[in-house]
Amino acid sequence: MTADPSAVRVCVVVTAPAPAELLMALHRTLGIGLSEVLRRIDTGEPMVDVELFGNDHRQVTRLLESVLESVAAIRHSVHECIGDETPAEANRIAANRLANILAGDPESAPAVRPVPDAELSRAVAGATRAAITDLRAAHRDRFYTFALVASGELRAPYLSACSVEADNRDGIGPWDLAAGPYAVWGYDEHFGQVARAFESRGHLHELTNAAEFEREAGVRLASLEHALRLLDSEGFFGNGAARAGVLVTVATMPPDETDAGFVRRLNPASELYARWVQMCAEQPQPTRDPATSAELAAHEGPLSDPPNPAMAELWSATPGLYRPDGVAIYGPHSLAERNTTFEIAEYAPGWALVGDDGGGRGLFMRAPGPGFDPDTGRTSAEVFRCDLGGIGPDLAAESEFVTDDLIGWLTGSSQPGYR
Repeated sequence: MTADPSAVRVCVVVTAPAPAELLMALHRTLGIGLSEVLRRIDTGEPMVDVELFGNDHRQVTRLLESVLESVAAIRHSVHECIGDETPAEANRIAANRLANILAGDPESAPAVRPVPDAELSRAVAGATRAAITDLRAAHRDRFYTFALVASGELRAPYLSACSVEADNRDGIGPWDLAAGPYAVWGYDEHFGQVARAFESRGHLHELTNAAEFEREAGVRLASLEHALRLLDSEGFFGNGAARAGVLVTVATMPPDETDAGFVRRLNPASELYARWVQMCAEQPQPTRDPATSAELAAHEGPLSDPPNPAMAELWSATPGLYRPDGVAIYGPHSLAERNTTFEIAEYAPGWALVGDDGGGRGLFMRAPGPGFDPDTGRTSAEVFRCDLGGIGPDLAAESEFVTDDLIGWLTGSSQPGYR
């Protein structure tokens, strides 16, 4: 319920028994227990009751879309409620009406480059190190995932972990971060300072300016990511083959497509990573582009190495691509020629021109090489847009930030508030 008598709310009520796979899907999407999902179905209480057009409108839109996709095959109802109205036949609406309501999302603001807060990152890293150390001492499991889980309000995160033994013992699916036996591990013992640090930053949804909201949300999530990167740089999650057997990530609850960006930036390519993408990524994956594939087949010269891990992953799916909006991402057959033409090595050393927007502006990324390095995981994933006639050595400061999740941006599912 809301105190604002003019607020627009959307409620989704499930009105029929749900199969087990749907119960699990709602449990994962909403971040609530299975017993709570069942209770809401049995009592007719809304499975979702959310207010629209606040600072979190984009997140709410994705949540509603995910829930409606999950319940599409069973009986349910959707209601547009004003103020404190409860779901009733009089305010029931059709799916196309909800689509029109959600389309009222204001025009996206320019992308905000996430910058971690160093002090906050150190506090989170210290708490996470202590909690995982205790977990490893208490349970000699084969842990394959460590995650810092953030709620929709982006308050203090909690640690969750997955292990082979817990999956087998408890019969839960892999990567069930909300309901696994190691969810919220060590929070009371180790995350007190972190909770106070987040509390001192205020409540995110009290920010009325959309740009301030996006900036603060970016700081909080980037700080969690950087905390894990600090630990990884120490070798805390292992090295070589041992590291390839562990997935480290920041996860949002409920899960959304931004989670894939964290996984990409924080982990080396591995079988475990590929399995997570197949099972858990809440975003479409790129498919092979026929035009760039034909170009590659006709190419007779040498091929370029990927300039960074993000491009390596993209090229493993398609040798570059052309989007209908004019954006082009170069493939291994065309990257070197484009960079030579615009003399990138001379004017912007350490950078690569990886594509263009079809309107005279290039898309640039740092070029440390295709290998994973936790120290450069975020910076090597960033994409900047710059006029091809104004290239300089300090591209990050002089250009427009586009995204830090290339594949998410190309498939239309990059971070909240980002284009």
